Amino acid sequence: MRRRPVLVVLGSCTLAFAAVVACGSSAQGVDACKTIEHARCGQIPSCPNVTVSPPIWYTSGSAVDACNRYYDTACAHGLSIGSNPSTSDVNQCVDAITSGDCSVVATPWSNASCVWLIPPADEDDAGDGGDGGDATDASDAGDGTDGEGGE
Repeated sequence: MRRRPVLVVLGSCTLAFAAVVACGSSAQGVDACKTIEHARCGQIPSCPNVTVSPPIWYTSGSAVDACNRYYDTACAHGLSIGSNPSTSDVNQCVDAITSGDCSVVATPWSNASCVWLIPPADEDDAGDGGDGGDATDASDAGDGTDGEGGE
């Protein structure tokens, strides 16, 4: 009778260990992500019209605190650039965010110091996407006209 509780505990510990081992992460740039997003979050008071995450609802602390908490979790997946950026790249990007205007806070990758945030093109997706076209695109496709049906 005493063996059953021991087996249950041993089985539970084994499952817990397996779950911890299986939940490992190979995410790249987790710390860089947090550093950059925390810099953006810190600019919320100066750039109230910039949305740096989904709407931040909070009951304690400030909007900056809530934003930082959000990105502490969101950055667990790392950056989508496929590698860890250098410390100097991250520092230059953070400097651009903290010293730039609100447009850099909104879209840091549009600044020369942060352009490395743009993920490389995925060769497997070549040819996919596009804007989907519209009626104008279809009407003037290769017929030599301007899309107004004239000749």
